[in-house]
Amino acid sequence: MEQIRNFRFADDILLQHASNVLSYLDEDLSTFQAFDPDLGETKHGKLYELTTWALQEGGDEVNVARLGDYTEKLLTEINNAHRLYQQLRYWVLKAFPDRKAIQRQFGIGRYSKLTATQEGTIAFFASLSQTITEHRAGLDAVNTPEILLDSIPTQAETLRQAQQAQETKKGNREVDTEARITRLNELYDLTQSFNAAAEYVFFDSPASRDRYRLPGVADPVESEETDTEPVHQH
Repeated sequence: MEQIRNFRFADDILLQHASNVLSYLDEDLSTFQAFDPDLGETKHGKLYELTTWALQEGGDEVNVARLGDYTEKLLTEINNAHRLYQQLRYWVLKAFPDRKAIQRQFGIGRYSKLTATQEGTIAFFASLSQTITEHRAGLDAVNTPEILLDSIPTQAETLRQAQQAQETKKGNREVDTEARITRLNELYDLTQSFNAAAEYVFFDSPASRDRYRLPGVADPVESEETDTEPVHQH
């Protein structure tokens, strides 16, 4: 089941509010604890831990950017592979000018189709390494650069690893995002436990009470209050 947020506003608002609450608790923690012992050092410590984590973690946009880094790395390696192939193509045609079947094994005449997708490119270069091994003698006979022939299997493995890293990050991102939302919900609940108590702790001090409200957001403490029955005059 997809994890959902317990709050309906930007994460940045929650992080700023949690940071503010921490600073206010430097002065007010003992007052809260006197009112409700549950609002003591343990909750304060957890609030500090989660706020510090959230500020350092950077948010889901950073998570997306990290996935983008893996994708960019893979695309770079695909472009490197294309350049190597264009060099190899010259030597294949020189080594096997009248051998259409061998040329097709090297992808000549169908390279664009075979490499039209990311998965197709990776599969093609994996098989290309085997084709080079099979026809290495003919390529060596026309003085195909050894460094070129040796670099293609290496590039095929680099492509495979780059794709694996990208897929792993995609999977981890889903887990990371769900775990992150769980912790943000916990952070929100902690701020609201102090907000709910502030209604009573600072009953005679509206300014102090307001410090624990989320700025610009409807106060769940107030929204949950039930209407009182009207008093009828007899």
